[in-house]
Amino acid sequence: MSVPHYEEFDIPTELTTQPLPVVGICGLDTVNNAIHCNVWEAFNNIRKQNRPLVNFKLITPEHEFPPRKPKKSSYECYIPKGILKRNWMDKHMNHAPAVVIMFYDLDWNDPQWAEKQTECASRVKSLKLTLDGRHTKVALVLIQQEPPIPSGEEIIGGDKSLSLIHECELNSKYLLLLPFNTSADQMQGYVLNLQTTFHEMCIVYFNQLIRDVKAHKSTLIKTIHAYLFIRHAFKMAFYAEMKGEFLAAHKYYNQAYLLFAEIKLTHTNIHECKVVASYIMYKMVSLLFVLNQPRDAIQTFHSHVDKYKFKFGNELLLFEHHAWLSRQYAVFADLFESTIRNGLPASQARHPGFYYQQAAKHCINRRTARNNLCANVTSYPEPDPLQGSSTLDYYGQRPWRPGKLSAEPPDPKKKGKQDKWLEKPG
Repeated sequence: MSVPHYEEFDIPTELTTQPLPVVGICGLDTVNNAIHCNVWEAFNNIRKQNRPLVNFKLITPEHEFPPRKPKKSSYECYIPKGILKRNWMDKHMNHAPAVVIMFYDLDWNDPQWAEKQTECASRVKSLKLTLDGRHTKVALVLIQQEPPIPSGEEIIGGDKSLSLIHECELNSKYLLLLPFNTSADQMQGYVLNLQTTFHEMCIVYFNQLIRDVKAHKSTLIKTIHAYLFIRHAFKMAFYAEMKGEFLAAHKYYNQAYLLFAEIKLTHTNIHECKVVASYIMYKMVSLLFVLNQPRDAIQTFHSHVDKYKFKFGNELLLFEHHAWLSRQYAVFADLFESTIRNGLPASQARHPGFYYQQAAKHCINRRTARNNLCANVTSYPEPDPLQGSSTLDYYGQRPWRPGKLSAEPPDPKKKGKQDKWLEKPG
């Protein structure tokens, strides 16, 4: 029989990738305008040179932003149906922009300045209307091909710039220039400077999101909203990581992890809690390695394993528990090995081989537990009771218990098939 793959025990790509804030680039016609195409390529070159602070996304006129989530005035009557939403990280890493930049061709000495200012303001206002209700920051970059290029003081204080800022209803800091009549090296320098400014705007955006999350804390009740406390701490950690503030991110991830102590583990919620806790542990350990604190990373991992090594819930699921433990050791070994390749010295007492060995040991234990359970099993239930596991709203939940609290009964039809799934050969 083939060895089953426990997809939920893999660390999602969103967690293994350094999260960068999304900066939307609009107003560029990269198909029909050679200058616009070159501008976009200049921003793409930042990524190719491994110097990105943000994730640039080209926004076309047909682009639709993710729907705005209605804000809750209170969580008093809200009962969370899971800990961590599956699409939340992807939304902030790839779809929901922290900043949107409108590019517009306009020279200071353009003879049609008044008409173009009106058109430019119309585009900016339309963009801001589309983003209404979000904290997304909007900036305007003027692509200029003709000299003279004004100094910084003239940009802020000149009559034309003040008029443009007023009509676009922009913060004066968010009117920027991109000279195009320069060499390639100078052009790249301007683009890198713009990226720094965009990143500073992203920090303002995420600071506001963190404040919004903190504002809800007083309305939460631990006995009812234990899942929300974890989710909110995770959100603040992720926002801090998007800003590049790794110490603050680790602090919030640690808070999220410790909050699992407030949850009573049962047969019905233990799988979700273990899956999400392992994801948070991964982020904590990754950041500790980045912060050059390998001893703390090793200690954090061992504490994690010690906490959950005997928490397997239903005895019939012991094979799955060993699979989970095996994956914990293997993931940590991969992280440890990667850190050593980047210069961290290994020791005889602590090196990746030890953790790979433990991963193999639990893989053998999984097989033994499976053999004991499946001695008389000859076929797998149809239809597959695990079908749709990867598309559930929350990480770590079962298809027969999607979005259900611990006390709620599972889907009776799928629950019956689950008993057969426990005997899956492989």
